[in-house]
Amino acid sequence: MQNKTKNIVAAIAAAAFMSAAYYLPAETFLAALAGGLFLIPAGIFVYMMQSVASA
Repeated sequence: MQNKTKNIVAAIAAAAFMSAAYYLPAETFLAALAGGLFLIPAGIFVYMMQSVASA
């Protein structure tokens, strides 16, 4: 059930991002750039720290 909820949330987020990219192309590019540069590495770091903490 938890994976189903995650999949639904991910699909909604993807649809929102695609619609934002259609209506606001420049702002969406900046948001994607910020996500690629900062949010994704931060998420990887948090995931790695959780793995270390649980071991």
